[in-house]
Amino acid sequence: MKKLIIPLALSLAGSVFLAGCSKSGNSGAAGGSTNSSAAANAGGSSAPAGPVDLKIKWQIGKRYDMMMDLNQTTDINVPGQPVHQELKLTQGLDYSPLKELDNGGHQVRLQFASQTIDINQNGKDVLSYDSNQSTPIETNGPVGAVAAAMHAMVGAPLDFTFAADGTVESIDGIDALSNSIAAAVPNERQRLQVQQLYDEDTLKQYGAFAQSLPNHPVNVGDSWSESHDINNPAGVMTINSNYTFKNWEQHNGHNCVHLVITGDIKTKTASASMIGAVIKIKSGSISGDAWFDPDLGMFIDINSDQDTTLDITTRQMALTQEMKQNVDLSLQGIN
Repeated sequence: MKKLIIPLALSLAGSVFLAGCSKSGNSGAAGGSTNSSAAANAGGSSAPAGPVDLKIKWQIGKRYDMMMDLNQTTDINVPGQPVHQELKLTQGLDYSPLKELDNGGHQVRLQFASQTIDINQNGKDVLSYDSNQSTPIETNGPVGAVAAAMHAMVGAPLDFTFAADGTVESIDGIDALSNSIAAAVPNERQRLQVQQLYDEDTLKQYGAFAQSLPNHPVNVGDSWSESHDINNPAGVMTINSNYTFKNWEQHNGHNCVHLVITGDIKTKTASASMIGAVIKIKSGSISGDAWFDPDLGMFIDINSDQDTTLDITTRQMALTQEMKQNVDLSLQGIN
């Protein structure tokens, strides 16, 4: 029998790719105000004088095509049968701003344009699904449940309502999506095992663009912090992130603010009610880079690394899970 692991951090993908960075190493002077031409041009890019506003600017009638790539390795020290799992998840994400609201917010439709997932466990392929292929979906067991759920997600409209500050107020379409997945995965136990792929807390992370941006203009060298909680089957996790405006930099043809981000992940509350195990984060770190185009009002690229050690306690044993993942979200184009 295949023992498929749906890693705890998979539900964090949307959040982590908006809260991490670290290939740069130089975070600059925290709280500084050194936006001189020399400092800005050190990144090889021209920059406007003075502070800059970092705000999401949705263009009504356009479609923002984005791609999210997640690569993850997981090691669990199961006595007598240690598990090493490699997971690769790629999602095509289409965001279509529908209208601007009277309060300054926006309504934006998200659709999963494509989904690809490959899982290898102890050297053996246990799951391979590509929504662009017509290969029949296995319907038995947890492996088939993952593929069937991801298949049902493709094309399903999810209408996000954003407040004026960019935070997600609500998502319409979750009930319809849940009904479609219930039809595709009729076994309730299997459906619970994959629920973190599409529950409301996970889906909200796909609209969390503004949570990493400051609510005031910033200069090169300025730093700010952000903290938020995420619900998942193991309880509640807190993600703490620190952001630094490192420099202006050309990235993928855009004049961007280069953000350096560091942070950590901690357990706030642990619960065994849904998964039959108590999971606590022993250590968790996030690091990476993000590039934001202020004129366009959108992230161009976000690349983050996460390194997490989990203590897992079941009725039979205590285990340790080591997990490393890289998440990249990139803007492919605006049409």
